[in-house]
Amino acid sequence: MQNFFTGEKMTKSKCQWQTTVMCICLVLCFFGCASSDKKQSKNNSAADKFQLAMEFNNRGANYVNKDMLDEAILQFKRAIMVMPDFAEAHNNLGVAFCRQKMFDDAMAEFKLAVKINPDYSKAHDNLGFAYRNKNMFDESIAEHNLALKINPKDMEAMRNMELAKEGKRIYEKTKAYQTANKSIAPESITGYNQYTRGFLDEAIISFKKVVDENPDDLLASCYLGHTYATKGMLDEAIHVYKRVLTKDPSDVMVRLNLGEAYYGKGLCDEAISEFENIIKTNPDNTRALYKLGEAYAERGLLDKATVMYNKSITSNTSFPEAYDKLGAVYLQQGLYDDAISTWKKLLELNPASSKAHFNLGLAYASKNMVESAIGEFRKTVGSDPENIDARYNLAYAYEEKDMIDEAVAEYKKAMDVNYREQGKTIETANKQKEPENVTVTFDKHDK
Repeated sequence: MQNFFTGEKMTKSKCQWQTTVMCICLVLCFFGCASSDKKQSKNNSAADKFQLAMEFNNRGANYVNKDMLDEAILQFKRAIMVMPDFAEAHNNLGVAFCRQKMFDDAMAEFKLAVKINPDYSKAHDNLGFAYRNKNMFDESIAEHNLALKINPKDMEAMRNMELAKEGKRIYEKTKAYQTANKSIAPESITGYNQYTRGFLDEAIISFKKVVDENPDDLLASCYLGHTYATKGMLDEAIHVYKRVLTKDPSDVMVRLNLGEAYYGKGLCDEAISEFENIIKTNPDNTRALYKLGEAYAERGLLDKATVMYNKSITSNTSFPEAYDKLGAVYLQQGLYDDAISTWKKLLELNPASSKAHFNLGLAYASKNMVESAIGEFRKTVGSDPENIDARYNLAYAYEEKDMIDEAVAEYKKAMDVNYREQGKTIETANKQKEPENVTVTFDKHDK
């Protein structure tokens, strides 16, 4: 018997199929929406975490700048707890640890920062600083090199590199002295370690104990003088250096330090005498030539200063400070072409120097080379927008060219900067749009 589907059965089967399809679509739509909502929720959660971590980090940065280090450390740790891969927070926590002389903890944080972001130049620089304070000079130099490879214009990293090299030289010299003199006073070793780590009061106590017990211990005496000078106790430093020189008049480094201490006290004639004594026997001593030039310039002996600065540059052609001072002397003497040439050479060494661009602008302006002056002043305010003197000089130069609209705009910017300087306010951390960075710097930690 043949079986036939009636029209009624056919309609019922079709309806059931349509209903099934609709259910499937609804289910897919539901799960699709749920998946989308879940993804959106996840994105919102990540954004919320980032914002929260940012707020903790920026609060910590503000605390560091106020030397409220315990509070800063707490905030940075909170930022890291929220967002473990926050490289800036690890760096900043390392800085706070450095400020508390907790260099092992600091190194661990800096290492995490550069592991998260290998191109984080400032974290490499800070890691080098921490290594230096642990007498790990080769590692320190390597990190500063990495920082400069990433950011060749980082003047602070350059300075830290020089400090690391100098620290290595002094450390190796001290170790050699210890090897040659087995009876070296233990307090001298203690004092040296305190001195290199910035514990200056403690270092003075250690070195004084050695000197009081043995006035002929010249190593301890020298470091006692260095520590006094570093603390700004120049009268005490001068007294110690003079006493060392009565026992060893040939010690060039002590004589140089004595001259610098005299200069720091404003005793230019005494400083000149010491520097001249050095140059008699060491005519190529770059530092003595440069410092003698400074002392001559301070006394108004500009021709002699020019000679000394030029000699120091001949001795070391990569000596930016000497070029800068030489250009200033030429400008004082009205030798504008020489000043321009000197500052151009400085800019070859350091193209980013806003100060050199500003001084070059002044020299051009003195020669009535107004367009060239405008170019240099623009470069100055481009890299240093808060330089009021550069803005005013740029405005003057615009006036000279009858560029009145530009002059007025520049005067207004200069006044705005001046108002900000007079009534500067600090923004709260939670208004920051970018993570704040705090850095280990030689000027904050080596003085």
